[in-house]
Amino acid sequence: MSGFVDVHSHMIPSGDDGVRSVDEGLALLREAARRGTSVQYGTPHANDTHPVTPARRARTEAAHEQMAGVAAAFGLELRLGWELAPEPWLLDVDPTPYRLAGLRAALLEFPLPHTGARDLRVLTACVEHLESAGLVPILAHPERSRPVQDALHLAAAFRERGCLLQLNASSLLGHDDDRSRVAGVALLTDGLCDLVASDAHRAARPPYLDAAHALVTELVGPDDADRLLTGAALEAIAEQEDAEVAPRR
Repeated sequence: MSGFVDVHSHMIPSGDDGVRSVDEGLALLREAARRGTSVQYGTPHANDTHPVTPARRARTEAAHEQMAGVAAAFGLELRLGWELAPEPWLLDVDPTPYRLAGLRAALLEFPLPHTGARDLRVLTACVEHLESAGLVPILAHPERSRPVQDALHLAAAFRERGCLLQLNASSLLGHDDDRSRVAGVALLTDGLCDLVASDAHRAARPPYLDAAHALVTELVGPDDADRLLTGAALEAIAEQEDAEVAPRR
């Protein structure tokens, strides 16, 4: 099995609710590598609360460059992307600068309970916007979204149109609320999952991908566990120079 590919984390300091410093981020990256990750994406929030101004982008890119060099020394490839929120501002901008490095894809989150979203109309519009720009939407943590918790078929509809569904390891492991765990396990066992990622933020929300791999193996078997945690779904959307997303160890 190749190392884990984690498409969702907040391990690069950017001013969001993730790590606060390069040193804190590097500590989490070392933990991720120790637990078996070989390709780690840092995906800072891009939303109304944390807009990506030129200054913020420059600071984040500088931190990424500094951290990537250190991480390479302990066998981890650090890539930069952004976690897009399904908000109206996104419909008015070119989404390509927010894509995941090396992929023709962007990470777009399902609306969380604190947003008060009662339906997925804005998310659908944002999905269409990404698709029109030639990007494959990778939809983060559907299991944490109230509309999906109430009707799992809503997630299936996005997958049928070509989106990839990414579940959080913390949800599957029961580290979040029970509704997220139940919905996550149901999506997983129903085959409505393409990727499992950490969504790691800080030391209190570390990258549990090794534990997630063990649990997913119990639930759906070792072959599917390997596929979901090593980025197999990303191979078809990798840019040419990055055709092998997860380097073999």
